[in-house]
Amino acid sequence: MHRLAALLLCSTMLGACTVVDAGIGRGDHDWSWGNTGTAYATYGWPDNDHLLSADLIGGQNDGTLATIDVWRLLHLELGAFGIGLGVGPFQVGAGVGWHDTEPPVMMTGDNPFAR
Repeated sequence: MHRLAALLLCSTMLGACTVVDAGIGRGDHDWSWGNTGTAYATYGWPDNDHLLSADLIGGQNDGTLATIDVWRLLHLELGAFGIGLGVGPFQVGAGVGWHDTEPPVMMTGDNPFAR
């Protein structure tokens, strides 16, 4: 019985300290078809202070269907005709048509733990 109470208490405390932001369709986005493709490959830490964030039908770029960010460690963006992926400081992405891709906003400096 004590183990169950301790497990419930720990689960409640962990949930109380976690902020999950799941937005749907934020911002004003253009869904017009463009005839050119875009791509990027960059090095730099994303400027993201949230532990976990997710967007559906919207995100930083036009034509984005889903975006998932785990702090500064993982960035995944799926578009109608494109994809963006970031692992740590390495960011790559490409898209055509509806998905106009750009790299995430980067931090200034090299230390991901300093603000």
